[in-house]
Amino acid sequence: MNKAPESYAKKAIKAPDRIRSMFNVVSGRYDLMNRLMTVGMDQRWRKIAAKSTDADSSSVVLDACTGTGDFALAVNSVTGAKVIGVDFSKDMLDLAREKAANTNTSANEDISFIEASVVNLPFSDNEFSAVTIGFGLRNTPDYRAVLREFLRVTKPGGKLVCLETSQPEYRILRSPARWFTSSLFPFIARIISNDYHAYRYLSDSMEVFPPQEELAQMMKEAGWAEVKYRNFFAGMVALHVATKGGK
Repeated sequence: MNKAPESYAKKAIKAPDRIRSMFNVVSGRYDLMNRLMTVGMDQRWRKIAAKSTDADSSSVVLDACTGTGDFALAVNSVTGAKVIGVDFSKDMLDLAREKAANTNTSANEDISFIEASVVNLPFSDNEFSAVTIGFGLRNTPDYRAVLREFLRVTKPGGKLVCLETSQPEYRILRSPARWFTSSLFPFIARIISNDYHAYRYLSDSMEVFPPQEELAQMMKEAGWAEVKYRNFFAGMVALHVATKGGK
């Protein structure tokens, strides 16, 4: 499924402006596609991931590539932490703000959203107790650079929590999984979305994203320590958790 790490971006990842445009177009149907393609399990996975931040009501957490805000809301709901969600898609952020406002008063007060790129975050060093990212790392142009940027803004001892598509743990499931992402996923998208090509891109980005062990190694090379992961959906989704060293 995957080639050498340096080939990932060349195979599927488009220019940031093009990706931003795609997400603006699909924003209205994005949550529906997530529910359909994960059989409704994505919300449960986000809650499990939120617990992995080790955050509490005194924490401030950065949710990168926040999209429509589901992960930011999960972190706030599960841990009580204040959350800043960052994304480069204005349309996604508009939906995130609306969702937070309609959830409850606490979420509306404790969650804020900022339009920015994760490649160059507008925050100081050692600012956040944890950084979360859900189904977004694969859409960045340089995984390693983004992982280093996350390290920069995280406090020593803080967590990186990454929920992302991955490779099935059992070899027998890999061909069906490839068919699911390359054929079925775009087909369903064509039915419910007005932009087939955007979802074609999303399936391509799943195909070339590094599997569990390789992503864990990338995190270590970026400076993260104590990198661990667990699989969901027979490995088609993985949760990686890492810690920033130091005191």
